[in-house]
Amino acid sequence: MLLLAGCATFFFGLGRLPLLEPDEGRNAEVAREMLALGRWLVPHYDGLAYLDKPPMLFWLMAGSFKLFGLSQWAARLPSAIAALAVLLLVGYWGRRTFGRASGIKAGFIFATAPMVIIFSRLVIFDMLLTLLVTLALTGFWHGEGPAARPLGADILLFAAMGLATLTKGPVGFLLPLLVIFSYMALRRRLGEIRKLHWKWGLAVFSAIVLPWFAIVSLRHPDFPRYALWDESLRRFATSSEHRKGGLFYYLPVYLAGFLPWSFFLLALGLGRIKRWKQLFQESSAPILFLICWVGVIFVFFSISQSKLPGYFLPALVPLSILAAKAWSDAERQAKSRVPGWVTAAFAALVLIGLAGLLASQFVGFASLRLRLAGKAPSDVLALLKPEAVYSSLILIALSVLGRDLMGRARHRWAASAAFGVVALTAPLLILRWFRPLELYAAVNSSRALASTIEKSPEKNLPVYGLYYFRTGLPFYLRRPVGLITADADELTSNYVASRWRKLNKGAPGLFLLRSEAGSAMPWDPNHPLLARGKDWRPRAALVLTREAQVPALAGPTSEIEPLWSGWRYSVWEVRTAKR
Repeated sequence: MLLLAGCATFFFGLGRLPLLEPDEGRNAEVAREMLALGRWLVPHYDGLAYLDKPPMLFWLMAGSFKLFGLSQWAARLPSAIAALAVLLLVGYWGRRTFGRASGIKAGFIFATAPMVIIFSRLVIFDMLLTLLVTLALTGFWHGEGPAARPLGADILLFAAMGLATLTKGPVGFLLPLLVIFSYMALRRRLGEIRKLHWKWGLAVFSAIVLPWFAIVSLRHPDFPRYALWDESLRRFATSSEHRKGGLFYYLPVYLAGFLPWSFFLLALGLGRIKRWKQLFQESSAPILFLICWVGVIFVFFSISQSKLPGYFLPALVPLSILAAKAWSDAERQAKSRVPGWVTAAFAALVLIGLAGLLASQFVGFASLRLRLAGKAPSDVLALLKPEAVYSSLILIALSVLGRDLMGRARHRWAASAAFGVVALTAPLLILRWFRPLELYAAVNSSRALASTIEKSPEKNLPVYGLYYFRTGLPFYLRRPVGLITADADELTSNYVASRWRKLNKGAPGLFLLRSEAGSAMPWDPNHPLLARGKDWRPRAALVLTREAQVPALAGPTSEIEPLWSGWRYSVWEVRTAKR
């Protein structure tokens, strides 16, 4: 059964939706260029060094492209495999810690969490990071006990932290170490940290991380400061990346991303808060460790000034194991009386369903559509109300059915059926919303535009963006796309933007080239087709831009012709009128 859940997560993770902008399209193109250019140490994007993130995910994607060809399926394969591996680890943790039944339940809970279903098909770093953080903490926990720590467990801990650091930077070792230190501190055993095989561990960690870091630093001397200061400390301590959220930013992420299990754990926690001292008993050590795991991630990213929902993904591993343990206990208790916290969670889900049903019928949706008009196309907005109605009805029906089945838990089949009903909640809701997601993905991906260009008579013309860039277009076109820019922010690369500011000292209106040497040329509206070489002046080019920038395309020596229009952009053919 657990294997079936794993395969479901794996194949759904590959998905059929196109690569979304900006992250998925950009990351896939970095991996494509890594394979095409043979630059395996320094990732490149659109011909420029891209050092925003370490190369681990790019290496895996490039390897997938090498084996299976260039496709969005192959781009998503590493994330899908990582999701499957995490699911199996969750099942292993649950079984080893709380028994076989809890292990099976933990796997199903993790596989049916909305965040897992979504992030297992995204070409971003979070699922791979979740796998490596889980491996690191698995290594630590295997060595826990009164006896001397086995060397192999600590090698696994430090090796996984090294690979996690090569995936997403310092957070790869900070998260596992903070979990370990907080757990040992709460157990009043902080001094036992010395039992870790630090010398061997640091040697393994250094052997994994330092060679790449040293080589890249030699080739790009500005990289150490950027990686350690700009991309890590400054990003954590300031709102420079415009990803700031409130202190309770991750509470709704937890409630929605772990639905419906989040409400059961919340109800259980509120009911047992007065018995918190029991956590420090020896028999509760696994539960305390899992709570520390969740708590460190929640607190660390809550105080960070840079927040995104995916940062919370590693917390779903301990949450799934805790939810499995709680549900197994509830099944045993329900044979005589359904626990109050189970009833309270079902009641909360029914209330949420009723609130959604009422809101969709009477208030809010007209104003919501107005607020979202600039962020989603009209055909997506038209589906909001009916999908909200159906989703609310699904939530209400499943909650009522689940509570009824738990009340019949004296029959062996009833408790398992109740668990199955709850596990179906998130997958059914996501399937209900698949059509709006499909429509939204279609306009937020460059797949359709690339297909239009490739089928057109203009398919061989060079392509540029004028103060506008679609990050997935180079991947789907299989070639670089130029950019006319003032600050290079359109590439969504903090590293490229930082180098741009240093190179050009804030000078506006420059043409960003697709090569390392001489990366900028003055932008002259009379000559919109400036290119890389002195002798390379194409007769025409395709230019993507927003409507407000269309007048900048026309000049005394150029002619423009509209070709296609998309959501919030248009494509023009620009020709030189004089040679």
